[in-house]
Amino acid sequence: MSKELKGAAYWDARFQPSVYAYGEAPNDFLAWAAPQVKLGKAVSLCEGEGRNAVHLAKLGFEVTAVDFSSVGLAKAKALAERHQVTLNYIVADLKDFQLEENAWDLIVSVFSQPDVAVRQRLYAQLSASLRCGGAFILESKVSAEQAASRYPGLAALQQEIKPLQARFSCQDTRELCEGSYHVGLHTTAQILAFKT
Repeated sequence: MSKELKGAAYWDARFQPSVYAYGEAPNDFLAWAAPQVKLGKAVSLCEGEGRNAVHLAKLGFEVTAVDFSSVGLAKAKALAERHQVTLNYIVADLKDFQLEENAWDLIVSVFSQPDVAVRQRLYAQLSASLRCGGAFILESKVSAEQAASRYPGLAALQQEIKPLQARFSCQDTRELCEGSYHVGLHTTAQILAFKT
């Protein structure tokens, strides 16, 4: 279930229990890709409970976590405190969120998967928002029916993020083991792309 398929109240309820819905460890693709990006300012879209933002902060990034669930971001703050790192927080729905120009060294989207129009609007802002040499890290689920989908395939995503240059891209079926909700075999698209 992607972050944007349900409203903030749905996600507030999912994030309400003390256990972390998607675990406390970072997404494994993010963990592999992030060390290849120069340190600086990072923004993580649909961050949820903070697992990816905390990992980036531990690497030395200055991280802003964006999510429309205040409950999720409260848990992100608690996780950051446990790991003795600092995060910035923005409560925002991606349909209203704008990526600032020349603001970021890293933009992260891990299983956020907003509405098609919202995704295309945000991805059109990536190049202007990234500083020279900055990177975009994406992992998203892919559906069997990819046309005009919230879950497009790798080829469509690569078109949407142009003119960023992909250093790594892959679409494959892999086993997820992230908390209680991302488990089992899923087809995903992964991209590490840079602004040159």
